[in-house]
Amino acid sequence: MRPQDIKIGEYYRHRTSTNYAYAKAVRVLKAKEAENTNSYAVVKCEWSVDKDDKFWLIKYFRPCDLIIQ
Repeated sequence: MRPQDIKIGEYYRHRTSTNYAYAKAVRVLKAKEAENTNSYAVVKCEWSVDKDDKFWLIKYFRPCDLIIQ
C-alpha cells in the first residue's frame, strides 16, 4: 500500500499477522518528519488485539506492511 492510499481512522492489519490484531491509522509521517527519523514514510497507528477494545499501544509501520482488513 502506498502512503497516499492510507486513510486516517481506518482499520488495517499487518501483513504478517493478518488474523491477530488491528492497526488504526492516526497519521502518515513523511521521511524525517516529526518523530519519524527514518528515510522512508511511516504510518503512526494505534494497535489493539480486538477491534472493539480501546486502542492503547502506538506503533509505527511502513505503509507497504499494512493491508486492508
